Amino acid sequence: MPSNMFIQADKKKRLSLDVIGQLEDDLEADPLDYNKWNKLIQQVLAKDKEEQVKSVFNKYLNIFNFDQWCNYINYQLNRGEFQEVEQLFSKCLPITDHVELCRLYVSYVRRTNDVITGGEKARGIVVQAFEFAVTKVGIDISSGDLWNDYLDFLKAWTPAATWEQQQKTDLIRRVYKRFLVIPTEKIEQVWSTYTKWENEVNASSANKFIAEKSSEFMDARSWNTEWHNATERSLRREVIPIGIHNDNNNLVHTQLQLWYKWIALERENKLNLKDDSSVQQRIEYVYKQAIMALPFVPELWFKFNKFWLRSNEEANSNKCIELLNEALVLNPRSYLLTFQLSEMYEKDNTINKATETYDNLITFLTNDYNNINNQIESITNRELNNKKQEENTGEENNNENDDSDNDDNDDDDSFKNPTFQLSEEDALLLSKLQEKKDELNKAITLVYTKLMMACKRSRGIKEARGVFKQARNNFEAIGYEFYVENALMEYHSDNLKTASKIFELGMKHFKKQGEFLLAYLDFLIMINKGESIKVLFEQGLTALLQDVNIENENSNGDITSGANMRLQESKSKENIKKKNCIKKLIKKFSRYQSVYGDLDLIKSLDSRYEEYFPDDDSIELFSDRYRGHSIDVIKHFDLGKEDTSHEEIDTTAQETKRRKIQNPTVDEFTPEVSNNNNQHTNNKDAVQNQQQPQNFVGNTIYNLLRVLPNSSYFGPPSDHLFNNTKLVELFGNLPNVPTE
Repeated sequence: MPSNMFIQADKKKRLSLDVIGQLEDDLEADPLDYNKWNKLIQQVLAKDKEEQVKSVFNKYLNIFNFDQWCNYINYQLNRGEFQEVEQLFSKCLPITDHVELCRLYVSYVRRTNDVITGGEKARGIVVQAFEFAVTKVGIDISSGDLWNDYLDFLKAWTPAATWEQQQKTDLIRRVYKRFLVIPTEKIEQVWSTYTKWENEVNASSANKFIAEKSSEFMDARSWNTEWHNATERSLRREVIPIGIHNDNNNLVHTQLQLWYKWIALERENKLNLKDDSSVQQRIEYVYKQAIMALPFVPELWFKFNKFWLRSNEEANSNKCIELLNEALVLNPRSYLLTFQLSEMYEKDNTINKATETYDNLITFLTNDYNNINNQIESITNRELNNKKQEENTGEENNNENDDSDNDDNDDDDSFKNPTFQLSEEDALLLSKLQEKKDELNKAITLVYTKLMMACKRSRGIKEARGVFKQARNNFEAIGYEFYVENALMEYHSDNLKTASKIFELGMKHFKKQGEFLLAYLDFLIMINKGESIKVLFEQGLTALLQDVNIENENSNGDITSGANMRLQESKSKENIKKKNCIKKLIKKFSRYQSVYGDLDLIKSLDSRYEEYFPDDDSIELFSDRYRGHSIDVIKHFDLGKEDTSHEEIDTTAQETKRRKIQNPTVDEFTPEVSNNNNQHTNNKDAVQNQQQPQNFVGNTIYNLLRVLPNSSYFGPPSDHLFNNTKLVELFGNLPNVPTE
């Protein structure tokens, strides 16, 4: 897809009335915006500048090569550009199965081949055009008008001789016989017209011809009824310009299921077609119509491709590759289609094309990642600038109030200290952007990993190492999974030393990444590096604990708005994930020691676990050490709990929920907000409120808690900086604070 589809190098700012220019700019940023393309086409057609119209249509059809052909051809027909029209027909007819396009083609042939002046030759050309059209799209349920056009043309023929009259009758009967076995929309009306025509031609032989087609007509009529029931009379054949991810009204999902029902109906062969190729032809036709209606649904393209491969993989290989390339023009960020196409290229031994397919996806994802990163930086920088302005304003105010009463100022010191705040809107946006950034990071890492594996399969370990180097240079934020997969690949290629070095390299970047530490620990256990296992465990545990402690301290810092608490909640979730990694790390090392270590070390691990997680049930760690691969006997038989040993236990959601109850957000529990949303809270959270203690945290207490030192300042007498007892006495002797 061209990167500079419209914008010129010397681009100037668009005028507000330049609708076409603004649409072109929008489409430069998002070339797949179907609705904007249609608006642009309407605008340029209204302007009626030929070169501009041709340019826009050509660019549009390079992307949506199945749509707007009729519109473009009619424009050229109105201008009398028949040579252009013929070129357009030669481009679109081989790649597009569309009833109205075929009717337009026949109409053009009839216009340029007048049977009155051209005689038999012209009539023969028109008949050939009709034959081409009905062969191409005649099986469509909406093709009734095309068939009727064909019949009307034949019936309008006035033969000059008796043999011509007989030829006309034979041609019409032949078309009717083909038409009546196809379940079109108005098939009963067609049958009625046919029987009437037969009786008009020859009443004595009419019953014979009618009886010959009666059975097939009944099958077609029955199929028509089943089709309407299956598609619930709500199938949309026009383009639906959205995909699964922005299907807010569930339209795409609903339509997708209707198309699948149609395909299933074709597979059942309710028309009793004797030739398997005819059944396959009908299924293929439905798939083509489906991808035209739902072009932004990769699943459909994938299944259509699979259908072709199952039919005849060797013969359809090139067609499948072309199909997937078309699909990726419309779905350039599709993992499903990218991986499928790259596999086909790899099987076809065109490795360069396979790697190029991966690279294209990586380019799109990396651009998205950089754009999101820039947005995050923009919000952060804006808020930092706001903070600096507040600090400058605060200094000016302090200078003006130097002579004011100190006692009065003491009560309000906490409110005059400038703090780093985000608006509610920015906080929500920042949270969503960060989630999307993390998601893209994992996706890019995965695609690089699959590219590396493909290179290993097709070209060997040397080429895979090149990808490992390339990925780290091109995408510095690449995830730990890439290092783990590369190390395991080296290990299984009998390069243990190299694999160990890669894990060591990963430790420099991911020593605080719990998932990486767990993978590294698994690797060391697999290769039986006893001392290295202990060293890694201690290093990893120390790093994770330090990280969690830092997060805990930060979470006790200044939080003065619901917006900042939203960000804090996001950080808390991340902190919970790290704690879960610590638990998994200790449990894994404990299980290892229970097999290859000694009991004293295991007891020491138990003590440390209880110290780090005093609220956890001590049985949990003990039972984990004695669980089997498929059964946890202690949990199941002794504790009477559900055995989840065969599943990956994820307590993140439960801990997050518990944390939300214990640390209510300012949005829900500050008096200002709770008064405004009281009715909504009563309706929505009635069940939760029964399970939670009533909260009496007002602004006074809230602001007092905000300025208290964090928990790291308290501890054993040898460590703490404050005397807890005297601090409590001080608070107890404070005068009563007026209520708000």
